[in-house]
Amino acid sequence: MTVAIGERYARKLSDRLEKRGLTVLWLPENGDIDPRLSGHADLSLFAAGKKAVAAKGIYPHIVNYLTNRGCSVIQAREQGPVYPSDAGLCLCPVGNHLIYNPKAADPAAVAAAGERIPVPVAQGYTRCAALAVDDRSIITSDAGVSRAAKSAGLDVLHIRPGYIGLDGYEAGFIGGSAFAISDEVIAFTGALDLHPDRERILGFLAAHGKRADFLTEDPIFDIGGAIAV
Repeated sequence: MTVAIGERYARKLSDRLEKRGLTVLWLPENGDIDPRLSGHADLSLFAAGKKAVAAKGIYPHIVNYLTNRGCSVIQAREQGPVYPSDAGLCLCPVGNHLIYNPKAADPAAVAAAGERIPVPVAQGYTRCAALAVDDRSIITSDAGVSRAAKSAGLDVLHIRPGYIGLDGYEAGFIGGSAFAISDEVIAFTGALDLHPDRERILGFLAAHGKRADFLTEDPIFDIGGAIAV
């Protein structure tokens, strides 16, 4: 399995991911967005199947890698450092559904997602705010995402906001701090011991045939997730 992750997290995570058999495409910093988030993969790359949309700030660095893997890559529209101009690629595919903010989303990313059922929400950082557990379920702390996903027929675990580290911000999000590394395993950047919903999260994963793998011993922290490519 190959995943794209911001290179600023390579020092902390590279050995852990390699030991788990993953190939990592380390994404360079995206100079067009806020420096606190410029290493977040979910703001720089959207991929679905053999189609990808890459932010202008990283496009030249990764296009050859992805095209050599048979992926069609196009450049995203201009981004900026202020939300929601940085969130155009932060859409969350969940099986046949696509959770996203139509006002913030880059039309090229929506098109690359294909014929998925749209689940419109107000949250622009959708992929960061929601963790896709499988094709029919998510975990999120965002109330609007939770309501919309439930209305679309998805199984949702709504957890309390906070308790996830993100430098420069009060807290990060669950979708930015966890990602699938196999059909059975969801990797978390760090431990859930300080999260009040730890047991609910682990129980929800188990109910969906998944188990958690903790990449570090640090408290869970937001890296902008990982994009399967």
